Amino acid sequence: MDRNALWPGVLADLELNLSPGNFATWIKPLSFLDLSRLNKQKQLLKLGCPSVFHKHQVGERYLGQIQAAAEKLLEGKCEIVLEIHQRVSPAKASATAGQSDDLFSVDTKKINLEAYQRAIIKSGLFPGMTFFNFAVSTSNEVAHVAARTAAKKPGEIYPLVFIYGGVGVGKTHLMQAVGHEVLTRNPHAAVVFCTGEEFTNEIIEAIKNKTTQVFRQKYRQARVLLLDDVQFIAGKEGIQQEFFHTFNAIQKNGGQVVLTSDRQPGEIEGLEPRLKSRFEGGLTVDIQPAGFELRTAILLIKAGLKKIDLPMRVAQVIAANVESTRKLEGVLMKLNSEVTLRQEPITEELAMALLNKFNGEAEALTTRISPKQIISRVAEYYQIKPAALYGERRLKTVALARQVTMYLMRKEVQLPLEEVGRILGGRDHSTVLHGQEKIAKLLPQSEKLRFDVTAIRKSLYVDKPQ
Repeated sequence: MDRNALWPGVLADLELNLSPGNFATWIKPLSFLDLSRLNKQKQLLKLGCPSVFHKHQVGERYLGQIQAAAEKLLEGKCEIVLEIHQRVSPAKASATAGQSDDLFSVDTKKINLEAYQRAIIKSGLFPGMTFFNFAVSTSNEVAHVAARTAAKKPGEIYPLVFIYGGVGVGKTHLMQAVGHEVLTRNPHAAVVFCTGEEFTNEIIEAIKNKTTQVFRQKYRQARVLLLDDVQFIAGKEGIQQEFFHTFNAIQKNGGQVVLTSDRQPGEIEGLEPRLKSRFEGGLTVDIQPAGFELRTAILLIKAGLKKIDLPMRVAQVIAANVESTRKLEGVLMKLNSEVTLRQEPITEELAMALLNKFNGEAEALTTRISPKQIISRVAEYYQIKPAALYGERRLKTVALARQVTMYLMRKEVQLPLEEVGRILGGRDHSTVLHGQEKIAKLLPQSEKLRFDVTAIRKSLYVDKPQ
């Protein structure tokens, strides 16, 4: 078979058998390096990966499918080798020395980096928030596909994409990735990113300074408008009127609008009916909170961008114990600071010690949960009596429930070790520490335990005060 036709054939096969999100995230960035013969029975296919993290993910999840597709086309055995391969030519790398590494998070093969960098600044985008750096899983796959489609053909297929979800789920990153993708194709495209608050403030300043015409020219002539936290304009009659006309002007000119919100259009109180109707007429997609696997991927991506050597096992320990995606980066940066000061590698033990420190930093929400509530919910979940958690019984189920209680008391209420021990029948602090750390270390390994702890934790906040 023609060696140059092999990889396009493999890509075509994989595109049919993988979801659009996974194909675009993990397979499309691969590059064909070489095809050679190992022996009479087997050939060797070398593929380039853009990063260590990408290489690991492809090797773990897709290597078998790639091999099967290649062997079908070659009609014989084939071994796959993954190598780290930068797409940037030496000349371009030299010319852009000193620039942020985030620029290379996009495909720099056919773009003018200088023009692209100027366009980023002009549009208000953040460097690095690209599709390449966006981890995809079942919780955000639909939103990811919608955003990529809008970026590929702005204003043609989905003229309005409305992305909603909770705090820290990646709405802003995905929205900005649309802008980055458009600018890589055309650095001169009129892309505008702003938040609902910034849009409001700009209108007020324009009215105050009598520059409304300049304001309208900026927004209404945008090829791509990216408005973050659109719920902020709700209840502001004048601002909504201006945005309504801006929205109509962009749509009339065949432009693309991407909006994000913490809730879907129909649930935004104070939103004018005509705007609500426009929003609901677009493609509305949600992003769910990140699960364990996605949090692990996010950590590894962030570590790779910051050139932090984070072992997979340590990333799993952190992801299993930190549910907030925004908090993940804080843990990563503190962990990196610790190892830099100590001049030693990142280990599970060091990560656990740091997580214990984080657990000791009280959050406002946790003051609403009492140790008694935790004991009650844990006992209810494991179908045992609360008294069993205080006692000395060492049945497997009781012992596990007791250790989960210790873990939650430390994580959710930030109680000192001694206090947890006192509440649970006068146990010493070393017993509590052992129980807490055992659960923390088991969480990355056991899907059932992660499900149990998450279910109990959610039950604690079901009736929390607003």
